[in-house]
Amino acid sequence: MAGLLNKLRMMDAAPARPAPAARPQEQRKVYRNETFFPVSLFSDMDCLSPELLTQIFGGDFPDKVSPEDILFFDTETTGLSGGVGTVAFQLGLGYFTPAGFVVEQLLMHDYPEEPEMLRILEARFKRYPLLCTFNGKTFDVPLIRTRFLMNRMPESSIPACHADVLYPARRIWKLRLKQCNLGNLEEQLLGVQRENDLPGYLVPQTYFQYLKDGNFEPLNGILEHNRQDIVSLAQLFFFLCKQVSQPEKIAEKEDLLSLARAMEKQGQKQKAVRCYRLCTGSPMQGEAFRALSVMEKRDGNYQAAVKLLENMLRQGDDPIYACEALAKLYEHQLRDVDRALSYTRQALLMLSEPTLRKDEAVQETKNALQYRYARLRRKLSRSAETP
Repeated sequence: MAGLLNKLRMMDAAPARPAPAARPQEQRKVYRNETFFPVSLFSDMDCLSPELLTQIFGGDFPDKVSPEDILFFDTETTGLSGGVGTVAFQLGLGYFTPAGFVVEQLLMHDYPEEPEMLRILEARFKRYPLLCTFNGKTFDVPLIRTRFLMNRMPESSIPACHADVLYPARRIWKLRLKQCNLGNLEEQLLGVQRENDLPGYLVPQTYFQYLKDGNFEPLNGILEHNRQDIVSLAQLFFFLCKQVSQPEKIAEKEDLLSLARAMEKQGQKQKAVRCYRLCTGSPMQGEAFRALSVMEKRDGNYQAAVKLLENMLRQGDDPIYACEALAKLYEHQLRDVDRALSYTRQALLMLSEPTLRKDEAVQETKNALQYRYARLRRKLSRSAETP
């Protein structure tokens, strides 16, 4: 009993920890800031249309779409992996007004301010029929939906139409740029060079440090990072729309080939053919003509497919594939076994060249061609024996 009393006396004698400094009265509400940018930063906004958005993003869009209908959205969070414990402590909203492009930023000084911040966001969501994000379908929107749920707020305010720029960006620019994160895209496509930018992985710990010491100054780096993200997102959105609407102005033929493939995959045949044709005369011509020949064959335009494959053969664009594809066409669709045998023989001769690398794929192709050659020879023999 005496030992317990001694411990209590020591605790009473210990100096008390200083109480946390009271936050200024003006910081008891959510931090809000607006920055205006000139509309001239955003080019080719007049190419916007519901049909174009469907081509790029799929899905249905309103009958009429203007830049003023779009809310550009990005979050800064307490974690990078999502989940129930992750909170969006800062929200970036971009939209067009008569005064210019506005980047509105909301930031909660502490967790109790989250409901107020989400109510402001809910009001903004209700104003705009179209939401534009970068990886928002996977990260930002599910996170906000979770936070609405945790705060007993309806999620119905989230715009149903969502244009996530990440997915078409990968389809069109990954072949050439390899990395399609927002930072690389803005640098390579928009010419944006960030200076002293706060790396994304430092954002959560910067905010946690603010919660400990109340020093707002480091948060300005987060706000600047987020502000540039919103501006770059809007610029990239309109740049993407321009590329898809005016493929003849695309300078990089790798991007043109990627766009053609994307349009073909989405069933936009006319635009796909147009983009493939625009690859003529470039290093991408062989890949483009190969894809066109497959499309023509699938549509029953066999002679058109033959012309494309013969062009590949003359130009030396994947000649073994061209010969094999021609052999298949002449055997199965055009019923000309002699020509099929001739192209098979030609492919085998090219495969026998000592300069070719002898890997498994080459050997598999050679085996398939030898089998085809023997089978075609048997066909010809049987037809010769038939009276």
